[in-house]
Amino acid sequence: MIERDKILSKLLKGESGPTPGEIAKYTMLVTVKLTGVMAHRIRRFETCGLCRPARTESGHRLYSDVEIELIKEIAILEAEGVNLSGIKVILRMRSNGQE
Repeated sequence: MIERDKILSKLLKGESGPTPGEIAKYTMLVTVKLTGVMAHRIRRFETCGLCRPARTESGHRLYSDVEIELIKEIAILEAEGVNLSGIKVILRMRSNGQE
């Protein structure tokens, strides 16, 4: 949970990449398989500032274990009818302990 809060805090500050000690290791293809979320939706999450994966030198996205869980959480909220702006507010509240 602490790592997830660090990720949320970084996202809300506009920072990107994994936190120290966290390894970004999953490509987009693997992330899609692990989360069940289509690549275009994950890219949309990124465009809206809900996730910021690390990048390889050639620009390929790499996701960490915490980001995988975050993507799953975002997808659940979206499936429940929450729009991406609302999801951002919910994540901000959760990172501030206002659940």
